[in-house]
Amino acid sequence: MMQHESSYLLDIVAYFAQLHGLTAREQEIVYCLSKYGYSNKRLAGELCISEKTVKNHIAKIQEKTSASSTRELLSMVVEQFIVCHSMQTDKKLALAL
Repeated sequence: MMQHESSYLLDIVAYFAQLHGLTAREQEIVYCLSKYGYSNKRLAGELCISEKTVKNHIAKIQEKTSASSTRELLSMVVEQFIVCHSMQTDKKLALAL
């Protein structure tokens, strides 16, 4: 079950990244933030990069997504999750009918 949830989150983040033109590394950062809620320091350690590099990536991600904060960025990912989940539910209902 947990593997499925991780896979689903990867799909949501990949779609989000594609919509906003994020790089692979920016997508990885959004994924880690979404899944673990890491602090910049923890994220830097996890990804083997400096904390300053994490901050630079997050600033670039916020610029590309027009998010004013990490909190807003994560709420945008949650919104994308809800939209995708709703679309899947609608498809399942349509198939059932």
